[in-house]
Amino acid sequence: MTKVGQRTVGTLMARLTGRRRAPAGGRPQPAGPAVQGLDPLTERLSRHKVTRIALNFLDSNAGLHLKDLLIDATSDDRRIEVDGQTVWNFGSDSFLGLDRHPRVYEAIRAALPAWGAHNGASRAFSSPVLVDEAERKLAAWLGVADTFVFPSVTLANIGLIPAIAGPGDLLVVDRESHDSVHQGARLAAAGGARLEVIPTPDPDVVAERFARAGGGVLAIDGVYSMSGRTPPLAELDTAVRRHGGVMYVDDAHGTGVVGDRGRGAAHAALGTLDNVLMVGSLSKAFSCLGAFVTCTPELKTVLKIKSSTFIFGGPVPPPYLAAICAVCDIFMSPEYDALLAALRARTRQLTAGLDRLGIAYHDGQAAIVSVLVGDIEKTFAAGRGLFDRGYYAQSATYPAVPINAGLLRIQVNANHSAATVDGLLDALGDLVRSGHIPKRRSAS
Repeated sequence: MTKVGQRTVGTLMARLTGRRRAPAGGRPQPAGPAVQGLDPLTERLSRHKVTRIALNFLDSNAGLHLKDLLIDATSDDRRIEVDGQTVWNFGSDSFLGLDRHPRVYEAIRAALPAWGAHNGASRAFSSPVLVDEAERKLAAWLGVADTFVFPSVTLANIGLIPAIAGPGDLLVVDRESHDSVHQGARLAAAGGARLEVIPTPDPDVVAERFARAGGGVLAIDGVYSMSGRTPPLAELDTAVRRHGGVMYVDDAHGTGVVGDRGRGAAHAALGTLDNVLMVGSLSKAFSCLGAFVTCTPELKTVLKIKSSTFIFGGPVPPPYLAAICAVCDIFMSPEYDALLAALRARTRQLTAGLDRLGIAYHDGQAAIVSVLVGDIEKTFAAGRGLFDRGYYAQSATYPAVPINAGLLRIQVNANHSAATVDGLLDALGDLVRSGHIPKRRSAS
């Protein structure tokens, strides 16, 4: 059993409420002194309806859900050790394998003696010159006037969305967008923005909303994190800009792997990032730390004033700024072509194998391939079955996806071998034959 689900809801609630769990057919026994410290808070929070449901569900699925894993070791070829078991890791979003790249290692090592592990100040007060170099290199790679680095995509979304959608402004958010986009949108709404969440990114619906408001902001993912699909960004951009609005694209999962030289889904759809705010991740395909948003120097100054997470958030440590610069150099070199070709080959190999097996899946331009399973229990059981066969993929369930649309979220990496992907397909085939993964309805 993996290191998850060790404390069940039953034992948790029994301790908090001052009762021991009763033996079968018996009565609960007194537990001794009243609870102290943080236990009353824990008990109160645990009695909230949603939390209670979640705790009970984790209890009933202990050993299946594979959440909160503790990994003991990793290797260059994407093997991990968990509780003494070695499995092939298809849960890593380091899509290009740059977390194991010698040039990235060397950039971090070289920066440590000069800058230390941390620069010890909010960026509102001071930054190492490395941040300026990283922002210039990111801008040159993307073909934009400037970029603005944040400590993470979540902090970027929480700080930027309220900054660009103020009191009275229309803010339209696609329901399938990342949770951090919705968090930023809720903060903007609390500040007076007129928030509308749309169930699907229909360009005609978006055009109608923006025509009525005379402008606003559309916040949307470039690549949906669960399915790997991409919304119709070109049509949406036309609909928004026709009525004086701007599109804000969280392209965390497209950064580095989608479009010309990995410039992302928005660049691939529009051919330029001049008219959009594109947020990219520096921790996924970049394998570093942080996030960025495309902008102009003038807008950057305004965003520094208005973004709370820039003012009150921490910085990206200098060694990682140096690593970001090294990755930009890789992206602009012939080596990137080889890395992307390896990733594309492994992704095509996986989807072709899924087609042969008759398995339903979502995919797109990115490196995420999501196998459709169904309800929550079946999804956890399928993930556990895959793990027991030596392969780890993330079991994604509600609320990350609709209630009966659970999936195995497979993240392909450039440093997966062809033999490893074949082994994954064999394991998935076993799960189809055992009934843990359904076939496509159209499949015989």
